[in-house]
Amino acid sequence: MTNFVFSRRAMQARIIALAQTLDNAQLRSLINRLNANDATRLHAMWELVILHGLCQVGDLKHEQVLPNGRCPDIDWKIKKQDCDILSIIADITTISDDGLEAQNPIKFLREEIFRLAIKLGLLPGNFWCDVRGKTIGSFHKSKMRLMMPEKHEISSFIKNELEPWFYNIKKNRTIKSTFDRTEKDLNFKIIFDPTWENGGGSHTSYTVATSKTINPLFSALKGKVKQLNGAPDDALRLIIACDGGCDLLRHGAGGKSHYTYNSREVAEDFLRQNSSIDFVLLTTTTELRQSFGLPTNYQMSYELVCAPPASRSQRVTLNSINSVTEALRVALSNVPKPLRPAYHSASLLKQPGVGNDQLGGYSMQGHEIKISSRGLIRLLAGEISVEEFNRAHRWNEPNSPNNPFAAHLKSRLMISKIDVTAGKDTDDDEITFTLDKFDAANTNFSMPNTDETNKT
Repeated sequence: MTNFVFSRRAMQARIIALAQTLDNAQLRSLINRLNANDATRLHAMWELVILHGLCQVGDLKHEQVLPNGRCPDIDWKIKKQDCDILSIIADITTISDDGLEAQNPIKFLREEIFRLAIKLGLLPGNFWCDVRGKTIGSFHKSKMRLMMPEKHEISSFIKNELEPWFYNIKKNRTIKSTFDRTEKDLNFKIIFDPTWENGGGSHTSYTVATSKTINPLFSALKGKVKQLNGAPDDALRLIIACDGGCDLLRHGAGGKSHYTYNSREVAEDFLRQNSSIDFVLLTTTTELRQSFGLPTNYQMSYELVCAPPASRSQRVTLNSINSVTEALRVALSNVPKPLRPAYHSASLLKQPGVGNDQLGGYSMQGHEIKISSRGLIRLLAGEISVEEFNRAHRWNEPNSPNNPFAAHLKSRLMISKIDVTAGKDTDDDEITFTLDKFDAANTNFSMPNTDETNKT
């Protein structure tokens, strides 16, 4: 399975298509960034699919130098409704919650708790960590902060305060216990319950926007203003904000309560304060959950935000708004189908590699057995052992079905046909083995049956 939002096959097809629009140096630079070994690949992915979509409508140029020396991602010319040419200068930004996670190291705290539990021979599933948060800062300039030790303080906190509690639990494994700290800047507790098997935790959401200006989306948009300020006076200025693991973007209009703001409100306030920018395009993926047992579907989600009427430049007219909206609608219909949410991809892309295959997924119907093509190649290449191959398919577990190949071999059946079915969106193919040929090459000699005698 791809580690990007989109399949690698769909992305490669768009690289090939962009060779007609980007020069060799630009395309090579984009490919190099896509092949990096870290999460920066996510921004290159968004750049790839958006550039490809836009070049299907109008005339697209990439990284054209402006009079101020800046090189925005997009110089796009489209036809307006009156058939005149409309110029759009745009830049792409990818937004994540990494900064917020660094300020609220709840994942690190839980990892350290589980590590300590394992070190002392305790079950991590017996522990639950709950951390509360509070709003800090003045009105309209506030943010949510978890009430827990700073990251640089966690190691000494665990050694001096948590370890003695853990050692006491080790001596009294059957007794429920709670570590509770509620002070001025701390409000969290850790519960040990020997009856639990699937521990975990809960915490106040620290990714909500309690201010229109103190949040990752506003900061990223603000960082693009200078990039677009050198655009021609008659060119519309657009910032395309892409989800790189940002809850504010992912939740969209739904990410709002009585004390928080959603992504549209943040974008509108940014445009109100920065009249040199005309539009913000909010770009993310949405999850469409199905009935129990069925896989989740994903689809692209876009919201074009225009500056409030009182803050619009003379460039922004009803005609230009409608023209941009229609052109984007057509262009973005060329973005491939997403296979996973952006926040998941942001996590996976922190690790090098091309993503997982479908090893372990198989099906059997009659004499047909279907397995992963990439998984089979890894086995034949010696990258994984037979034991690892069987373990991935759960053929080595006592209560699981036996290896179907072994069952057919025991019946003295051999392979009569092998088919390959392309898995376009899965970045893997499916190999179908048909084992229905009874062959003397694979069994003891036997008396001929009546049909065989008559043939001779």
